[in-house]
Amino acid sequence: MHRFFLSSDHIEGSEVRFPNSTSRQLSRVLRIQAGEKVVVLDNAGWEYEVILTNLMGNHAIGHVEERRLVSGEPNVHITLYQCILKGSKFDLVLQKCTEVGVSSFVPIYSERTIPNIGANNDQSRREERWNKILTEAAEQSGRGLIPTLNRAVDFRTACGIVMNPAIIPWEEESGTSLQSGLREIKRVENPLSRVEIFIGPEGGFSTAEVDYARSLGIIPVSLGVRILRAETAAIVSVSGVMYELGLLGG
Repeated sequence: MHRFFLSSDHIEGSEVRFPNSTSRQLSRVLRIQAGEKVVVLDNAGWEYEVILTNLMGNHAIGHVEERRLVSGEPNVHITLYQCILKGSKFDLVLQKCTEVGVSSFVPIYSERTIPNIGANNDQSRREERWNKILTEAAEQSGRGLIPTLNRAVDFRTACGIVMNPAIIPWEEESGTSLQSGLREIKRVENPLSRVEIFIGPEGGFSTAEVDYARSLGIIPVSLGVRILRAETAAIVSVSGVMYELGLLGG
């Protein structure tokens, strides 16, 4: 069934009134008919199985047949501090890491970040697009919560606000693997409820940046002998953390 996040004011008891944009998508894009079912999510951890009772153009109304807790949320909160990337690469990171299980994203600017922050209106449009990507990826992947998108900050500011165990994959790290770094974190903090991950830009983090992160307790780790693109490193790191914490598979 198709899944849609709606704000709680569209759900009143057993009745769901879809906003105009979603109604148009239902009738004109998906060609869904009255009598068919969809899933509505309230972004508070609940999902509603809804049968469409009235569907006409910009207006759609449904009846809630079942309400249940969403089962697609990981029990470890992962925050990804991702340096802004060129073109659509950052979009790809948002989409795929939402699918894998990231709970919140913090865009960051480092020494080697190439894109400029731009004017305020450009940043606003960019964040609107990013939030749309997060919503659609959460719907598609069976998530019950849309990941949080935080305001962009510079690297040192990001390091200073970290309050939880954190790792920073770095191509020049050879002594500590992703696995061993996580196992050291779990040895100190068990059960582990939150992990934060820093991923660099196309040119990677500088030695000075990694040394600064290390001084604040952020653990540099290796992703292996191969050099990964920034967007690949993000997906691999998140997947590796999820696997090591037992959040992938049965």
